[in-house]
Amino acid sequence: MVGTALALRGSSLLFAKIGMRTMGPFLLMGCRNLIAFVLIGLLFRKHLVSVTRKELAHSALLGFALFLSMAFELKGLQTTTSTVTAFLEGTVVVMVPIITCILARKFPDKMTVICSLIALAGVGFLTLKGDKIGFSTGELLVLGGAFWYSTSVIITDHAAKNDDPMHIAVYQLLFIALFSFIGALFFEEIRMPQSSTEWGAILALAIICSGVGFTIQPLGQKYTTPERAGLLTVTNPLSASVLGVIFLHEKMTPSIIVGAILIILSIVYPYLIQTKKSSGPAS
Repeated sequence: MVGTALALRGSSLLFAKIGMRTMGPFLLMGCRNLIAFVLIGLLFRKHLVSVTRKELAHSALLGFALFLSMAFELKGLQTTTSTVTAFLEGTVVVMVPIITCILARKFPDKMTVICSLIALAGVGFLTLKGDKIGFSTGELLVLGGAFWYSTSVIITDHAAKNDDPMHIAVYQLLFIALFSFIGALFFEEIRMPQSSTEWGAILALAIICSGVGFTIQPLGQKYTTPERAGLLTVTNPLSASVLGVIFLHEKMTPSIIVGAILIILSIVYPYLIQTKKSSGPAS
């Protein structure tokens, strides 16, 4: 379920590019998540009336982390291709165990260090401009979004295992919408979509990405670890890059391809080593 959620999240970059042709990122976030909250809330209204204050507090905290993640991501996406954005977000697989180690006050293990170095090399190739490595403002914003998404994965892990995951899944959408509309009032001109294509992108974001993707992730994380959820982020850049090349006609330069391969390697390397060990000869 977590892998499906992250694959759907990858498709959000395509729809967001279309939606932001007219709307600002905050207003786009507010509309998509409010629509998703209303639709999912109507479907599961009998289960949502019993929400507790603690669950609302956890939903607000998670909603704020996701709001920051999406805000950084969409601001970066305005000047960065969806392909580069998606692969930079793949660094979540390294950030999650590092943040977990910091919170637990312990040093990361050897595998985390190796994967971090591989991912760092991949980020270097993704941000390669000519013969120099340099971060654009958009790329730095995307990395900020990856940090906050990593934080949301850890918060989701705690909430999904201690609260009703359906309550968290639905009410987080409401809080993301509230924080987004506040941001829109202060920082954006209120402009609604001007075409059926843009409205279609917003509805796709609301139903597919927020309504389904954000809802099933807490349900799936109830049965897995935050590190495993981070590992499954490989589905996000793969789906986003394919959609970006097909529908947005984005180009895959050699440096982007090398960077993408390194980041994917940093994501799947622990799983490959674990699989090799488990399939080895029994002692």
